[in-house]
Amino acid sequence: VVADLRLKARPPACPTEASTMSDVNTLLIEPLKAFYLDSKRLVASCNKPNRREFARIAKATALGFLIMGSIGFVVKLIHIPINNIIVGGV
Repeated sequence: VVADLRLKARPPACPTEASTMSDVNTLLIEPLKAFYLDSKRLVASCNKPNRREFARIAKATALGFLIMGSIGFVVKLIHIPINNIIVGGV
């Protein structure tokens, strides 16, 4: 009796067209549909920054560029003499 239940519980060796469409639906269509709905909700909840908010973000970005550029410049200034010492004045 147990062996008969095991045989009945196995999936068929050749998938039918209905089960294949079901797999496509669960693996491809449903995640795409959920992504679309989430994206639509996100875009609907976004709003344009006012002038004060935009200026604040622009200042923070400019400060970040300035700091990163300064760090890169200092590293380059230190690297050039060290490279000349190691390689020799070619």
